[in-house]
Amino acid sequence: MKAIYSQYPVLLYRDAEGIWCEHICDYCVVFEDGHTVAVPVKHARKTAAMRDLMARIKAEGFLRKNKNGTMTAGAVHDIRLMTEREATYGAYENAMRIMRARRMRDEDEYERALAIVQTLSGYFRFGGLLRNCCDRAARRTAILLLIDDGVLVPETPGPIDDLTVLMVRR
Repeated sequence: MKAIYSQYPVLLYRDAEGIWCEHICDYCVVFEDGHTVAVPVKHARKTAAMRDLMARIKAEGFLRKNKNGTMTAGAVHDIRLMTEREATYGAYENAMRIMRARRMRDEDEYERALAIVQTLSGYFRFGGLLRNCCDRAARRTAILLLIDDGVLVPETPGPIDDLTVLMVRR
């Protein structure tokens, strides 16, 4: 993930009577490759209505209403609904920590952490990887980047912290 924007974009669609309507997406996620996904977040009980709304938005070609009143077609590549089951505070905090880790990357520490995890099997705790390191902050950043790169996989849901159970993806 490269960036997350809140309350963006404003996408246009036609309702069942053909009247133009606006939907402000809760988030917009931009990935490293430039792929952009609009993310409405709603309660799971509203899933059926949201699927209809998202189909209407897609049918209009992801038409964005700009601040100056103009419109831009193809403003995003896709739209994905998230409910309270996926869009948790923990998931948000994890994403923000990983984005910060990308900015703080220390390649030498990343390589040291990678060498260590390649010798491990089974399950282990995040905090265990902080033992005997010279710079705990740099190691913590490296571990988060290993998670971001898919080398390490959290086995427990929720915020990633020292007690998070990890395993190496083989």
